[in-house]
Amino acid sequence: MIWLLLACHKPLAESPIEPLPTDLHSQAEAEARQWLPDPQRGGPALQPGQSPLPPFRGVDRSSATYTGSEACQGCHPAAFDVWATSRHAHALEPLQQAQRDHDPNCIPCHFTGFQHPGGKMETSMAKVGCESCHGPASDHLKSPTPGYGELPSSGAACVACHSHDNSPDFRWETYWPQIAHP
Repeated sequence: MIWLLLACHKPLAESPIEPLPTDLHSQAEAEARQWLPDPQRGGPALQPGQSPLPPFRGVDRSSATYTGSEACQGCHPAAFDVWATSRHAHALEPLQQAQRDHDPNCIPCHFTGFQHPGGKMETSMAKVGCESCHGPASDHLKSPTPGYGELPSSGAACVACHSHDNSPDFRWETYWPQIAHP
């Protein structure tokens, strides 16, 4: 699903770059759909206004709930440390500065699990946390298994939020190094 989040996103790059052609965004979206053909992942259908779902695998949304990124830190300290210093960890701040932190067009991509079953409307979730990309983690905490929340190793996971409309400068090869984690 394409989210129209005009003016919500600030480019990560310091200098302006040419927008990514629409067809490249469309290719990433098509790859995401092919990578995981069932967008419901065992849970309820997405409703308008909810956070979009990247194509993670191994997560059953009918039983998993959101725990917050801090719950991931114990087993994934290196990944947590990278995330904690990233713009994802502070994703609500640009909206606050622009006085758009209550904008229903912007919140879904800047708030982990927004309006999802098992999501929490707590300050600790007001960021792009681990579960924004990898899915709700409660089942993984109960039974840690490899592959939980697995994502494609391309921009196909990112276009759920970094759509052409709200992130026209999104380029996997430029953005990923800024958040790459083991």
